Amino acid sequence: LRLPDHDKPFFIMYNVQDQTSYDITATLGSIVQSSERPARFKSNTRILVGDYSFNDESLDDNLTSAPSPLEISLPIDADYLGIRRALWSSTDKVYRDAARHFLKHQQTLKESGKKLDEIPHRSFAKGEPIKLVSTVQPYKFDRFAWESKLKDLSSIFLKHPGILYSGVVMQFGEGHNYMVNSEGVVAKIPFQKTSLIVIAQGKNEAGEFVVDQLIHEARSPDKLPSMDKLRNDIEKMISDIGNQLTLPKLEDEYNGPVLLEGSAVAGVFSTVLFEGTETVYASNCLPRISGLQYSGNNPGMDNKIGKNVISEAITVKAKPRLKSYDGLDLLGSFDIDDEGISPPDELMIVEKGVLRNLLNDRTLTNVNQTANGFSSGPGVIEVITTFKNTEKELREKLLAAAKAEGLDFALIIRQSPLLMGVVNVYKISVSDGKEQLLRNALLSEVNFRTLRRLLGASDNYQGHNLNTSKFLNPGASGPGMSYIVPRAMLVESLDIKPFE
Repeated sequence: LRLPDHDKPFFIMYNVQDQTSYDITATLGSIVQSSERPARFKSNTRILVGDYSFNDESLDDNLTSAPSPLEISLPIDADYLGIRRALWSSTDKVYRDAARHFLKHQQTLKESGKKLDEIPHRSFAKGEPIKLVSTVQPYKFDRFAWESKLKDLSSIFLKHPGILYSGVVMQFGEGHNYMVNSEGVVAKIPFQKTSLIVIAQGKNEAGEFVVDQLIHEARSPDKLPSMDKLRNDIEKMISDIGNQLTLPKLEDEYNGPVLLEGSAVAGVFSTVLFEGTETVYASNCLPRISGLQYSGNNPGMDNKIGKNVISEAITVKAKPRLKSYDGLDLLGSFDIDDEGISPPDELMIVEKGVLRNLLNDRTLTNVNQTANGFSSGPGVIEVITTFKNTEKELREKLLAAAKAEGLDFALIIRQSPLLMGVVNVYKISVSDGKEQLLRNALLSEVNFRTLRRLLGASDNYQGHNLNTSKFLNPGASGPGMSYIVPRAMLVESLDIKPFE
């Protein structure tokens, strides 16, 4: 594979996903959408020209090849020639782009008059040959039975005309991810994932909205809660929405101590570690180029390794291979990332508040980075604290902290944020300890500073799979994220606003 007057590739990798997806949506006792879709597609065709230290990705931030009108989709049938032709169409296009790109990089380096190690650049880490081939029997998904179940569940809302919008969504996907590269990686990895989502919205006479949701995730449909439990959960959600519409709102912006319980603990760590302006992903970005001059700093957290970033009471580890915790399937777990690197069983990210490592893919921008197998994401995150508080102690600490700040009340959040950062908050009075549910509120930005001051945490831990559904997060990729966190955690300060 070579163009005249251009270099040949040194690395080629293909990723193919072969899957069957089932999507069912029901509203008010009727099925509004139901589909069974087999699909086979190229999730990645990567070709690098040059060598591991200097290649077509080394000198600018354009790491992808533009789509081509000549792109050919993979056939679903086991058609060898059709699959071969589809892969070749991508190979030809990506190689041509990479070869021409690398030639420009060579010219840029020559014009700079500098050696490669004197300018900011990317290198590509070498990988080891890995053979990981596994197959599972397809799950016998009874689509018509689940349509009947979703009709049943969604019909519960018929008795509650105060609910303006409601929907019950079932998603099940299974198949295999295939990977092969020129270093000797050969992988066939099975996957199964099920999501059941219930969303409802109400509005009071003043035109104010309230929203709530239920999410259950599992590997296969048979591991979802029973129909009786789902019915009870929906009835409770409807009752909560009805109550919310008559409840008082949070009158002003709140800034003070907040007790996080249940999935809210995992939700805050997810946002802080992976969704803010600073994350524990290593940055692939280079300083901006102006002519032949480099300006600006490499973004990311690389310069904070070895420094205190959160409370010294907190330790955070990635455990990507951990498959289950306390009976819960951890849906984020994986044995090989989507670049063909096998992650460690455990990676220390934050040790007693000090940042120790970042999650890296194979693209390295400085000598301190290593390819540690996290191009697919963190997989499973475990959070450990030095606190061993009971539920009673945490409530007492919450009230004491609010009183010390001169507040009349404190707040409790018991579930991870709903859509767009909306949360259900509970107001607890400093004077008598009485608790009251308030209307939906809005959780303001949380970041590493949020976790600087931790006032307490439960000595019991709980596993969570967080919103990995494509219905709630259409742009999601990779296997998702799972968390093992304290059942409750008290932070010194959070900003919560009224939800308008």
